[in-house]
Amino acid sequence: MASFATEADVRLKFQLDDTTLVPSTLVVGSIDDAHEELLRFLDPQFDTTPAEEAVVMGETLLAGAHLFRALAAKDAFDQKQATIGGQRLEAGKRFTALMAVAALTEDQAWYVLEPYIEARPSRVLAAVTDTVAVLGEE
Repeated sequence: MASFATEADVRLKFQLDDTTLVPSTLVVGSIDDAHEELLRFLDPQFDTTPAEEAVVMGETLLAGAHLFRALAAKDAFDQKQATIGGQRLEAGKRFTALMAVAALTEDQAWYVLEPYIEARPSRVLAAVTDTVAVLGEE
């Protein structure tokens, strides 16, 4: 099934005019990843041909979240740290800012898509279990 969002949708929504920093392959890859993720949760009762505007917007936002995470990963990989006279020069807070934008954008995407999905994906990082005695403790 073809993606609901297009490269033009993502570039317009997030004002991504720089094709050097954000190449077409990165945008298209992010759309593909977002589409694959969305299809896992999309309620089959909805007819997606043609896709409703909210579904297109949700996938556009989800693609943006994937894109910002990819840019953050590149930024983290490219960061250079220098020390001059005992002072450490940091590259800045770009990685943190990109990850924050990605998280907010993903939350907004799932909010927009909520009427069209079976269950909102869980992002549980850890689960709490009952306390168990360790090494003979009671």
